[in-house]
Amino acid sequence: MTSRLSYFVGETVINLRRNTLLTLAAISTVTISLLLVGSVMVGGEILKKAFSTWESKVELSVFLRDEITPDQFKQLDQDISTMPEVGRRFYESQEAAFKEYQRMFKDSPALTDNIEPDALPASFRIKLKDPRAAKAVAARINGRPGVDGNVQFGGETLDRLLKFIRVVRTGLIVAIVLTVGAAILLIANTIRLGIYARRREIGIMKLVGATNWFIRVPFIFEGITHAVLGAIAASGVIWAGKEFGLDRAQESILFLPITIGGGSVLKIFLVLLGAGVVIGALGSTLALRRFLEV
Repeated sequence: MTSRLSYFVGETVINLRRNTLLTLAAISTVTISLLLVGSVMVGGEILKKAFSTWESKVELSVFLRDEITPDQFKQLDQDISTMPEVGRRFYESQEAAFKEYQRMFKDSPALTDNIEPDALPASFRIKLKDPRAAKAVAARINGRPGVDGNVQFGGETLDRLLKFIRVVRTGLIVAIVLTVGAAILLIANTIRLGIYARRREIGIMKLVGATNWFIRVPFIFEGITHAVLGAIAASGVIWAGKEFGLDRAQESILFLPITIGGGSVLKIFLVLLGAGVVIGALGSTLALRRFLEV
């Protein structure tokens, strides 16, 4: 077993050295292919952060009547706190609402000079575990004793945002699948060129009794080597793009997340490495099928 593995590794190294140009072409093809996959993943991570930021800002506002009784207030507070969809809730008094209003419009005296402290209603502010539950939670709170009007949560805007998020996430999945498929075909065609250059050698090995797997394994190892080196190169480009592109741009655009963390880069590298190994092995296997039919 050890001798056979040594033979396969040795043959792989010989093939890589013997066909330097084809090796460089294969690695370049893998790098570009996996860089496309990695770029889609980076875009997905950025959008995921942006969506999480937007979703975290979804808040239900339950305005209270001025004449709400202590018992009604207590019952409403208890009902809200026991709803499984509710992540956290806090009470904002009229005084606190007035101070927040003054802070928000401190540069617009026309909006603050004629407002009395008791003009703004007290309210409960509710953060949900899942923003998609906003409409259902609002429906259960509307009409309760002490509640003034309907619960506010930007229903139509939230619906459009959630639909947009679903469409983008589906689009990213489709883009990754298509990019991986294209990468497999590109790598298979590149490896096929190297195998074509050694087609006589393969034919002779078949004629002397070598099994298909005995011929196939060194080429699979070669494809995996191409893929691993390509994954490392693609990850290096992504890391450089993060450090010198996205991170610097983020310093100028503070209001919108456009970069990713080191943990995300590591995750992308591991995914690209795993995908590269699978793509390299699969591409080599597909490329060899024709030449093993001797």
